[in-house]
Formats: sequence, C-alpha cells, structure tokens
Amino acid sequence: MPRLTFITLILLLVGCSAATRYIINVNILSFIPQNQRTLTIPAGSGSLLFPGANQEGLLVPLPIRLDILERGQILVVANLTNTGNTAFSGSYELRLARENDTNVNDNTGGDIGLGAGSFNVPVGGTQEISINLALSDTQNRHALDIIRGGAFRVAIRVGASSSGGTLALGQGRISVTGRPFAVVK
Repeated sequence: MPRLTFITLILLLVGCSAATRYIINVNILSFIPQNQRTLTIPAGSGSLLFPGANQEGLLVPLPIRLDILERGQILVVANLTNTGNTAFSGSYELRLARENDTNVNDNTGGDIGLGAGSFNVPVGGTQEISINLALSDTQNRHALDIIRGGAFRVAIRVGASSSGGTLALGQGRISVTGRPFAVVK
C-alpha cells in the first residue's frame, strides 16, 4: 500500500508542475441567442456598438480561474451585407473592457480598441471581416491584462456610411493558456 501512495503522490506532483498548462476555449457566441446575432445597420452614417444596447458590450466569464495566464487568442468573424442601393463603407474595431466597465465605447475605465479594419461592400454584396489577435506579454498585452481578471466585456464597434446593411456574427472565440496555480514555478 505505501508504494501505491508514493506513486499517487508523484503523479499529483507531476500534474502540478510548472510544465502543466491548461487551455480554456470560450465560444463567445454561446452567450448571444441565435436570433440576436445580426445587427441591422440603418441608412445614413454613424457608429454602432454590437452587442450591447447601452454601450455595455457582452459580459463573458471565463469558466475557470487561472492564476497565471500566459497567452491567448481572440477570433471574431462576421459578414457585412449591403442591403441598400449605394456603397456600404466604413470601419470596425473590437472593443474590450473589464467586467465593471459598463461603457466599452468611451475609452475611460480601461476599455480598449484593437483589431481595427475597414470595409467597402458593393450594392447587393457581402464581405467577411475577421479579427484574429494573439495575446501575450509582448502582443496586445492590455487585452491580456483585461482577460486576466476572469470576466470581461467585449463588443464590435461599426462606423458606417450606407443606405442600409447588416452585420452577422459567424464566429467568436477566446482561447487562453495558463496554469491554475503557482505553487511550483
């Protein structure tokens, strides 16, 4: 029996080593009902934040708290469709904020914008936009620091000029890699 206890102890220590990493994948779209994944962009020009009716964005909790969060990745894919009769052009940006920042669009309270791009969709056309960001201490560090809090807010800001269009979310994922505790470094 002592041999079995010794083997179990060794296996537990190996599992707690500095080499053990956990990868957490969060499907952001799972927090948005299927019938609310499309934003209608009205005719005219202006800026819209999606999702979040009051600029609060979408609250996303990480299912497991990692004491040491080493790196991550954010992927958002959406389709812009021109439903009007003129060109549909503008810009987009991913917005990220801490859990307690209820306005992810005002650049105060720590919210940030990243992964910005532009679009130009012809009449009747569709264009895919993709934001794929690596997060680490050397790439997009502010975003990684926000996610380290365990829960955060995320949204897409779209600035457009058109006679009408839609933005349909197709994919949204955040993946983080880290260790659950720092007993052994």
